[in-house]
Amino acid sequence: MSVVVFDLDGTLVHSAPDIAYHLNAAISAHSKGTPSLSEDDVRMLIGGGLMDLIVRGFAALGLDPDDDTLKATITTYRQAYLAAPVVKTELYPGVREMLSQLKDNGHGIALCTNKSEDTAHAVLDHFDLVPVFDAIIGGDTTPQRKPAPDPLLAAIQRAGGETASSVMVGDSKADAGAAHAAGTRLVLVDWGYSALDVGGLAGDMVISSYDGFHDHVARLLG
Repeated sequence: MSVVVFDLDGTLVHSAPDIAYHLNAAISAHSKGTPSLSEDDVRMLIGGGLMDLIVRGFAALGLDPDDDTLKATITTYRQAYLAAPVVKTELYPGVREMLSQLKDNGHGIALCTNKSEDTAHAVLDHFDLVPVFDAIIGGDTTPQRKPAPDPLLAAIQRAGGETASSVMVGDSKADAGAAHAAGTRLVLVDWGYSALDVGGLAGDMVISSYDGFHDHVARLLG
C-alpha cells in the first residue's frame, strides 16, 4: 500500500503563533529580561525538535544558557505547550478535504514530526484528525529524529505501507533529508517554515496549495 506521510508544523498546521508564545514565555521564566522573538523569528527556528528550538531561541536572543537553565527551559516549554498546544494554531486551507480525498483513493496516511508524539496527538486531536492517521510518529518515538530516515520508515511501516510506493510531504531540510535517506518520493510545500528555499531541496515536486493534491500523488507514484 502507498502511504502519504506528512510533517506537521508548517505543512499541515500553521503553529508558529503558539510556538512563539510558549518559547518566549519559557525563556523568560529562566532568564533575565523579557524575550521578544517575533512570530517571523520563530518560524525560522522550527523544525529540529524541542531541544533545537530552545537552543536556537536563546541564540537568537544573544543568550548563552548553562545546561541547568537549558534543561529547565525545555521542561517549562514542554509542560506549557502540551497543556495548550492549540490557541492560535490553524489548519492550512484544504487540509481536511485533501486528507479525505487521499483516504477515498486508498492511500494510507501517516504523520512524521519532530514534535513529541504526545504533543502531535494533542494538536491533531484538537482538529478531530487523529482517526484519519494510520500512524503518528513523533520526535521521541524512535531513537533518532528527522533528517534521519528512522522515523519516516517507522511511519510507513506502522501504516502498513511500502517505502518504494510512499511519499513524504514537508516544508524543511529535515523532511527532505529523511525522504532522501529513506528512499521515498518527496513533495515540498512552499508556505512552511524553511529557512532555505525549498526549491533547492531536491524534491520531486513543490506545491503552493493542496488543490488537486491527490492527483499529484497519483502521478508521482505512477
